[in-house]
Amino acid sequence: MIKRKIAYFGTPYFSARFLEKLLTDASIKHLIEIKFVVTQPDKPVGRKQILTKSPVKLVAERFNIPVIDSLRSLEQYYPSSPAKGGINSVGKNLKNIDLALIYYYGQIIPKKILMIPKFGFWNIHFSLLPKLRGTTPATFSLVLGDKKTAVSLVQTDKKLDHGDLIAQREVKINPYEKRIELEERLHNISYKMFAEQINNLTNNRIRLTPQDHTQATYTRFPVKNDGFIPLATLKKALKNEPLNSGELPNITQEYLTKYKLPILQRPTSISTSSSIIFNLFRGLFPWPGLWTIVDVKGQKKRLKIIDLTINNQQLTINSVQLEGKNEVDFETFNKAYSIF
Repeated sequence: MIKRKIAYFGTPYFSARFLEKLLTDASIKHLIEIKFVVTQPDKPVGRKQILTKSPVKLVAERFNIPVIDSLRSLEQYYPSSPAKGGINSVGKNLKNIDLALIYYYGQIIPKKILMIPKFGFWNIHFSLLPKLRGTTPATFSLVLGDKKTAVSLVQTDKKLDHGDLIAQREVKINPYEKRIELEERLHNISYKMFAEQINNLTNNRIRLTPQDHTQATYTRFPVKNDGFIPLATLKKALKNEPLNSGELPNITQEYLTKYKLPILQRPTSISTSSSIIFNLFRGLFPWPGLWTIVDVKGQKKRLKIIDLTINNQQLTINSVQLEGKNEVDFETFNKAYSIF
């Protein structure tokens, strides 16, 4: 049986787990061989700015897989016009790989690199493409109150999440799950999907389906201020009082406006203020999280909502953390400060 030579592009924890399973799972090891890994460079982390390797790099080194830590290095290994004497040994490996897999790598791959592998690049994406292309599809699925998403396996081209679909599997979103829980489920599905398609590749059964690009929408990476909710808006949501369009969370309003979607006229999942705020909370959990500003003895303080639940459209704050203080249950906080 043909053993496909794979180049793996990835960086964070989820991607490292995926790589490790590819290297250890007996059901797929006889079909593939990871020839090398491409990941983001070591980065300074924490207050002491300690130079830290990516999770993917740590896994690769543990299994003695060669690591390339930047696209610039990769391009140097495989120049568009090789000097006399031919390309070096790493370049030969690049030229001879069958397939490259991208799973949370974090950078656009130049066209000249996309053309190297025999079967091109495959990319794993957590949305019902062509909707929610870009960096954080699971976040936006939750923030927007979607009832379903998907794992999509894409034949990568030069545009972001734009290529033909190799496979796509719809996934129902559970009404109370947070982003990390949803991503965990999608991660497990994506591995099974990749294994299935490697078998299809071996048996010449890959079928490509073009995306409908007229339906494309795009996500962006959240910033800290996306988690801010004015105190008055939060109080309205706790009572499930209606919000006007100007009171919608910025990240929600921005998306709906950009794609000319009806504001406050979407399905029931986000049509109430309590659902809007709860969806924002679970989509931005654990970072940047949901927070507001409160007045404590004449000083403006940041109050982070640590745990929030919903039942029959009734929001309940369970625990909070006031700036400069430890996390406490909400009842204790409110007895001390009488803000809500």
